[in-house]
Amino acid sequence: MKVLIKTLSVTILAGGLAACNGVNESQDKYDNDTRPIGYYSNEGDNRGDLDRGAGFISDMADRDVRDHASTYHEDYDGKLAERIAKQVNDIRGVDDAHVILEDNNVIVGVDTDESKKDQLTDKVRKITAHMAPNREVQVVADQNMFNRIENVDDDLRDGRAFTEVESDVRGISNDIVRAGNNLGDAIKRPFENNR
Repeated sequence: MKVLIKTLSVTILAGGLAACNGVNESQDKYDNDTRPIGYYSNEGDNRGDLDRGAGFISDMADRDVRDHASTYHEDYDGKLAERIAKQVNDIRGVDDAHVILEDNNVIVGVDTDESKKDQLTDKVRKITAHMAPNREVQVVADQNMFNRIENVDDDLRDGRAFTEVESDVRGISNDIVRAGNNLGDAIKRPFENNR
């Protein structure tokens, strides 16, 4: 019985291997019948992406502007915004900072520890006022407002014109003015003015 099982097993294995020995179309490694599936765009834009071609979903989801050079729109003073952000980011205790320039205003969003907010906002205001002497400086250290400022700054860094984000900037600015020292009021309506 054992000999019969061994003989049968060897015959099945040999038959299986012999059937796989022939060259057919599925084994031709140079066959190029498959078509790429997906949507890729070679549409030029002024964002300065160095990783284009990964696909449109990747490009849409890629909000990290630090992996490519910032390309502000030609009508926006991106150099000043970057200089202010760099100076503010160099302050000890500041985790991250984003800057928006609007007419004669500078809006600085600062991400920092809760206990250091008051102390750092005064320091940020002084440094920013020194760098932009003819502009009114608004410094915000509230996390929700910081996120809104960061989103607008990212859009501007991606080369969008200021007119495209102007309603968002006006909404942020109005919420800061209305809230005064109580930013909790501004957080209750984060997108009310952004229509």
